[in-house]
Amino acid sequence: MAEQLAPGLWRLNIPLEGNPLKNLNSFLITGERNLLIDTGFNQPACKRAMDDQLREIGADLNRTDIFLTHLHSDHTGLSTYLHRPGCAVFLSGTDAIRREEYSHEEIWRKKYASYVENGFTWEEMNWLWDSNPAKMEGPEPLDGGFDRLDDGAVLEYGGRKLRCILTPGHTPGHLCLYDACNGVLFSSDHVLFHITPNICRWEGVPDALGDYLESLDKVKDLPVKMLLPAHREETGDLRQRAEELKAHHAHRLDNAERIVAESPGLTAYEITGRMQWSIRARNWTEFPLTQKFFAVGEAMAHLDWLEVRGKVTHRLENGKIRYYSIDNHKGVD
Repeated sequence: MAEQLAPGLWRLNIPLEGNPLKNLNSFLITGERNLLIDTGFNQPACKRAMDDQLREIGADLNRTDIFLTHLHSDHTGLSTYLHRPGCAVFLSGTDAIRREEYSHEEIWRKKYASYVENGFTWEEMNWLWDSNPAKMEGPEPLDGGFDRLDDGAVLEYGGRKLRCILTPGHTPGHLCLYDACNGVLFSSDHVLFHITPNICRWEGVPDALGDYLESLDKVKDLPVKMLLPAHREETGDLRQRAEELKAHHAHRLDNAERIVAESPGLTAYEITGRMQWSIRARNWTEFPLTQKFFAVGEAMAHLDWLEVRGKVTHRLENGKIRYYSIDNHKGVD
């Protein structure tokens, strides 16, 4: 059921079946033209919920533009399904390129090969090939492509001026939307409350975690009366939560650095298995494979942060990338 948060502003609850995130908050701003913010997976449950709630509000898709905060499938999956001729589908230029690349299987083969180098087996990757929602539940190709936005672009809907704030980290082109006049920040996956946003390694990005931490500082002092994250209903104080997230990653960095120092020569997969995670599994072996995929991606982002700052290094040994602290690595070559 749709929830009206303010005049002309609605939250649509889109269930993410079989996913630990549980739901997506899709937001609708109504007016002469509507703006729908994020869509859910390209799966039947998301379609039903989206259709029912748009019908409940009386939203006309023929005058509804779509704003995608970032490229992930739980945010973009229904964009092509919901798009109507003459309407825009907005996405940052950076994420638009990557989202379009993800429709090509060779991109996924390269990504999975890199995860094998970092400790997975091909058997695990082959199982994920047809079960990873990031790959399987994204949008169909969009005729004409996305309408690309840059940092600072301003959109006007329902009497609101919405400024795009580029917040790389969760994805390289993640965008928040800020309504300064009303003190509303659509933080999407940049700032969440019930969990910490997943920050993983991205191809061609030297330090995704460093980007994310800088992006937290970019938004934490904004005057915000209403903070609207993308998952669950939990919300709160922006500055306080930004500091909590920074402290969380500082702890995780210490954890990863200690593991590398104590056990030199581990793969990212093995390091991840020794790190501390908040998940309902008794041990690393019992982690669901999809969650292992995201956890290893996050561990690699933390290892990248450490490597950029000269604290660890890696080397390719017999087809696997293994990590060493700088002190332990001295003299190895």
